[in-house]
Amino acid sequence: MAPLKVGMCPALTAEVLDSLRNSGIKTVLDYVCMDLELMITKCNVSYKDLVAIRKVLLAQYSAFPVRGDSWYEEILSTMAILSTGNSRLDDLLDGGIFTGELTELIGAPGSGKTQICMSIAVHVASRLQQNILYIDTTGACSGHRLQEILQTSAGYKEATPTALSRIGCRKIFDPFQLLDLLDKTKAAISKQDDPFYSKLKLVIVDSVAAVIAPTLGGLQTEGHAIMLNVSRQLKALSSEHAIAVLMTNNVVHGGSGDPWPGLGRSWQHVPNTRLLVRGAGTPDAQEREMVLLKSSRLPRYLSTTLKLTAGGILDLHTHMDHEEQGQQEGPITRNS
Repeated sequence: MAPLKVGMCPALTAEVLDSLRNSGIKTVLDYVCMDLELMITKCNVSYKDLVAIRKVLLAQYSAFPVRGDSWYEEILSTMAILSTGNSRLDDLLDGGIFTGELTELIGAPGSGKTQICMSIAVHVASRLQQNILYIDTTGACSGHRLQEILQTSAGYKEATPTALSRIGCRKIFDPFQLLDLLDKTKAAISKQDDPFYSKLKLVIVDSVAAVIAPTLGGLQTEGHAIMLNVSRQLKALSSEHAIAVLMTNNVVHGGSGDPWPGLGRSWQHVPNTRLLVRGAGTPDAQEREMVLLKSSRLPRYLSTTLKLTAGGILDLHTHMDHEEQGQQEGPITRNS
């Protein structure tokens, strides 16, 4: 909470401020939480001045209630759905990846999480013509692979350099670097002076476990706080700026054998939507089963199958149909 300063209100003079600080009242929170009758006994300030200061601080720092219908209309006007480029996956996600929400892919190493992320990045950059910030924490994101997906997928007439310029890749291997990047991203979006951030619609973190897991367990005591801070930053970025966040995570198995996301119980409730990526159990090694483990819109354990190819997970027939029809896609607004 903000510290008390001279000038916050006319009654808060330097003399009054010194008296409050000597009584242990140093922040706005300290002031508004203390009973005025008790405050009078601790500091040499008149009751009238204390009431006046309290009214000003409450007016400046209180969160005012918002009517439910107004809040709902604001959500509808700012929310968009980003297609993944795969019709089956879009159906499983109730249309695609929602802005203002965190979507998580969990799976074992080599299950195809990074390939899915790169495929979605290519689709959003080329077909939807929106910018993507790809935060690579494992070194697995490859510019050559992005180019291969783009050139292999039918329906992309745009020059490769133009499409790939919409994907900004940042390699981060430290949780504090991640927090710093998220802070700078929010600041850049607010300033609106960088063309890349003004059209930023998707942030991919591949993977959150790679930077957070090493700080957890053993004699390390700050890992849990770092994890919660990262989750708060990602939620703030998505909700305040209408950004879709796609993350990858490891998978662990509980006592009953059910798959659970890595990073422990505290992380289980962070994403709005969670998908499990695993082998489809068919002779085709390229097939993957996608299982919906968490969603606020659809029942759990719905599933579909995808195929990892040179063109990623993108529907070639879908893109060919769009090309023949001459259609230009874009983010779908929720109220459209």
